[in-house]
Amino acid sequence: MAHDGLEPQRVARVVAALAAGEADPQRSLCRASARVVGVHSAGVVLILRGHALGTVCASDPVAESIEESQFTLGEGPCVDAFSSREPVLVPDLAGAGGVRWPSFRERAIAEGVQAVFGFPLLVGPTCIGALNLYNQRSGMLTDDQVADAATVAHVAGRTVLSWQSVAGEGSLAWQLEHVPAHRAVVHQATGMLSVQMAVDVDDALIMLRAYAFAEGRPITAVSDDVVAGALRFDDDASGATLG
Repeated sequence: MAHDGLEPQRVARVVAALAAGEADPQRSLCRASARVVGVHSAGVVLILRGHALGTVCASDPVAESIEESQFTLGEGPCVDAFSSREPVLVPDLAGAGGVRWPSFRERAIAEGVQAVFGFPLLVGPTCIGALNLYNQRSGMLTDDQVADAATVAHVAGRTVLSWQSVAGEGSLAWQLEHVPAHRAVVHQATGMLSVQMAVDVDDALIMLRAYAFAEGRPITAVSDDVVAGALRFDDDASGATLG
């Protein structure tokens, strides 16, 4: 029987593809996702209350870099797919003048990506993140590719939940341990900056993102400096000082 209107044969094929590399479940999840849909790269991101928790997996260094850019900038296909609960399909980044995320587009094109596609990870009415697909050539996905991608997102969401379902009470699935750890430093730095600048945490996160973007650095690296005391934000003309 199909789930959420999905074809059972398609679901079975995706499940089989995702199960092919159990020795490395996170990487396998994204590599198989890209292979099933027929795109160059893929990433899976968890999102809670509109804020990215972190990248569950990336199929390759290009996808990993682009996922980091989305988190740093707070914009991109995963954010929009999560917010809209609908696929976000951009077949030609270079020619998409109306795209709402120009900074992300610039970073993605610099990585050689020409087309991006975001699919929400829906579990019933709840969205827990997004599947992001990247192509190094422009062009729209075929109807079959869109259907495959929707199935991959469906299976990926349930795969993440199944990992967590067997974890002990109050603990995190080992496949997901790197996700909050990777982002914890950002939340810690945001709290420190909120106190330093006497602003709320949302504004502090915006400041972190702006500084990271201006310096061309990952937001996690900037946050490491803030937590270590090597970088302080103040109200002078530069906005931030290195300790």
